[in-house]
Amino acid sequence: MKRNTFVGAFGALVLTLMACGPDMAKAEMSPQAQVAAMKRGVNVLGYDPLWKDPAKARFQPRLMSVIREGGFNTVRVNLHAFQHMDKDNRLSPFYFSTLDTMVDAANKAGLHVILDLHNFNECAEDVKACRPKIMAFWTQMAEHYKDAPDTVMFEILNEPHGPVNAVWNDMIAENLKIIRKTNPRRNVIVGPTSWNNLNDLEGLRLPADDQHLIVTFHYYEPFVFTHQGAAWTPDFKDVKGVAWTKAEGQARLDADFDKVKAWSARTGRPILLGEFGAYDKGPLESRVAYTEAVARAAEARNWAWAYWQFDSDFIVYDIPADRWVKPIHGALIPEQAAKVEAAQTPQVDPNDVMAHVINTPKLSSWNAYGAPQNATPVQTAEGAPIRSALRIPLSAAQPNAWDVGAVAPISQPVKKGDKLQAWVWARAATPDAATRVPLNIQISLNKAPWTALVNTPVQISSEWDMYVVQAVADKDYEAGTLMLSLQLGKAAYPIELGAPVVLRNYAPTAQ
Repeated sequence: MKRNTFVGAFGALVLTLMACGPDMAKAEMSPQAQVAAMKRGVNVLGYDPLWKDPAKARFQPRLMSVIREGGFNTVRVNLHAFQHMDKDNRLSPFYFSTLDTMVDAANKAGLHVILDLHNFNECAEDVKACRPKIMAFWTQMAEHYKDAPDTVMFEILNEPHGPVNAVWNDMIAENLKIIRKTNPRRNVIVGPTSWNNLNDLEGLRLPADDQHLIVTFHYYEPFVFTHQGAAWTPDFKDVKGVAWTKAEGQARLDADFDKVKAWSARTGRPILLGEFGAYDKGPLESRVAYTEAVARAAEARNWAWAYWQFDSDFIVYDIPADRWVKPIHGALIPEQAAKVEAAQTPQVDPNDVMAHVINTPKLSSWNAYGAPQNATPVQTAEGAPIRSALRIPLSAAQPNAWDVGAVAPISQPVKKGDKLQAWVWARAATPDAATRVPLNIQISLNKAPWTALVNTPVQISSEWDMYVVQAVADKDYEAGTLMLSLQLGKAAYPIELGAPVVLRNYAPTAQ
């Protein structure tokens, strides 16, 4: 049902949320300038189902904007590429298409991107088989991304270890030779042996004439603390309750980092701390203290860093709930985390619409799915009630309404009896004002059986209108288990959508 009575409140909401993203760097960057610009980063996508079945993806392209808005400047994309190669070591078109989507989303969000080859265990198991695969990988990647902005970087191999140690300098040289054929001045990241161990920096042999190199190391010391309870570490899988305090741990941290600082000063190579963090089975208070101490120690030495990792194990973002994990986010980026928390804290004024919003009401919250299409943010025409929209370029109706759609997560919990409203600005790019386009607006479960609390069919036109649907929660729902869903499968024209808004118990008093 159409409800234009909420237009004024929605306008106030839009003004509250407007923000501008940073411009991407265009000029060639020295490695020192790149490290200064990379600042704070996070590892993403390594173990996401996306790479095998996009329909099961946890990570959506919109999360690149969430990462940037959360105060991060860089994403380190972990690539398990070997499984996507054929017998001739050729990467599949699907792999490149999937990766391009994520790189494009990161670029548009204003993020630096590290493309990190993460098949380190396969290489340690069989160096002879690994070397031609790595060379084939970088031959294809270097060609594919030769025209990418300088904010995209290559990392030759994550954590070389075991038998790779003996030939690692040769592998660096042979892959740099490949990369430099098509990317002579792109910054490339390399690290020492023994799992990117800082104590192996002295063994690195880098070509003196290549001045576009950034050196990385990983830091998880003390390992008994950072990996307690981790099932993949036989020595520590049953360990629990190990604490870390700044009073006891800061001296070792500073001593270790000063070794790296001295090496960097002597060689002139800038530094990226490519991984650090503490597994989520450890005591939270200690994890927060450790994470903050490591991040600040790196920043004090003018290094860039990338936290391990975004959405699992060492988690900083809860994807089902669509929220930052506040303690870890606050440890990493305290000033931005405080802003995010303030924006998410409900107010008590019954007339304050923001106090009742239970999702992230931004265009980047929409995730379009279904038939081949490329949903793109666009500026609306002058005089429109909203300034920007998500354009979904549909051209033909599908067999089922649910074959194509757009969904947005509801990030807060819902209690039985809560009164929910969804506000959706929408229009269709129809050939005339008389044509109507059908769609369904739902508040539903975000996984099978996809049960809907409300399913309202509407007919939209070429004019902007706000459509409001309402529901009453039949039971308690945990954060992240509900979503706003638009079924667009019967639309045969491009659809434009405003930012999704879902409210809980919003009942403004008369003025």
